[in-house]
Amino acid sequence: MLTDYETLFIVRADLGENDTAALTKGVTDLIVADGGSIIEQDNWGKKRLAYPIRKQKYGAYILLRYSAPGASIKKIERNLRLNESALKYMTVLFDGAAGRGAALAKKLEEEASKENSTDSPKTSEKTETLPEEKTESSSNGKPE
Repeated sequence: MLTDYETLFIVRADLGENDTAALTKGVTDLIVADGGSIIEQDNWGKKRLAYPIRKQKYGAYILLRYSAPGASIKKIERNLRLNESALKYMTVLFDGAAGRGAALAKKLEEEASKENSTDSPKTSEKTETLPEEKTESSSNGKPE
C-alpha cells in the first residue's frame, strides 16, 4: 500500500549543483525502485542554519513529496544517514490538509459551501431566549 510522505533534508552548502542533484537523484531512485512515485521535488536553496551542524553554518534544503510503501522509508533514511553530505533529514506522513495544502483545502471548502448555499433555500433560525434570573441584593443579604 502506498502512503504519501514528505522528506526534507539538508545537504552541505559547499556542494556543487551536480553533487546536490546526484544525491537527490539517488533518493528518488530508491523511491521509484520500491514502487513509489515522486509527487513533488523542490529545492529551497542555500539558507543559514539556526545552529551549526557538523561545523556547517549554511545548508541547502531539499523537499521531496512522494508516495511509497512504508518499508522504503528505512532505506531512504539509512541512505541519508550514511551519506556525509547530508546534514539532517526528516520524514513525515504527508497530510494534504496541513501545511502548504491548507490554503487549497480551505478554498475547496468555501466552494463547496457556496454550492450548498445556492442549492438550498435559506431558512431563518429562531432562537429562544430564556428569562433572566433576578438577583436581589441588600445590605443584610436577605431578599426584601
